Amino acid sequence: MFAPLGRVQAVKTLTRPPQTPVRPRAVAEAPRRWPRRLAAGVVLLAVMIAAVAGVWIANIEPLAMGHVSYAISGRGLHVTQRTVDALGVAGTVQTLAMRPDMTFRYRFSVTNTGRLSVTIVDAGAETPRGISTKVVAADPSVPAAAPSGGFGPFTPITLSPGQTAALTMQVHVAPDACSLAGSSAAWHTEPITYRVLGVTRHAEIATGTEIRLERTGATSC
Repeated sequence: MFAPLGRVQAVKTLTRPPQTPVRPRAVAEAPRRWPRRLAAGVVLLAVMIAAVAGVWIANIEPLAMGHVSYAISGRGLHVTQRTVDALGVAGTVQTLAMRPDMTFRYRFSVTNTGRLSVTIVDAGAETPRGISTKVVAADPSVPAAAPSGGFGPFTPITLSPGQTAALTMQVHVAPDACSLAGSSAAWHTEPITYRVLGVTRHAEIATGTEIRLERTGATSC
């Protein structure tokens, strides 16, 4: 015979929900640094690209002497012209007497030999000897065969790659300009100011002709 069992008491079982493991404080509070590093990388790349572009622009010389040449023009001028082609130099020499307060004009052409468009904004300069040159007119598109005759008052002109323009330079001799005995004033280049990619640059461009002003009794020092 089995003895009767005693009274069984109920047992309560506690069930806890799963808990997320606690991250270490250093890990939990570590900032996300990749956005800052990405921004710094982008800035560094932009600076490098700007530096390379600046060096490239600073070293390019897109403007060069054009293929068309012109004679000096002006009233009452006696101009002697001769052609030079020796020792790697080809062009003309135009000689005239130097007179105080004289003004005359000559032209030359310039070609954009680069791969980018170039805007010519000014040309000419003033020398310490009292002789100044200033661009006053231009033909923005010179054909390959011959001058087009399309000259007009100078305004900034944009040359596409391979395009040639002609510039009219006005030369003025100051009233007190003078030359020493046995000397003459001569030049065969003109300073041109231009822009490429928004950057202003300066260049000395050969004109293909040498302008020579011979000393006279009225301009002797």
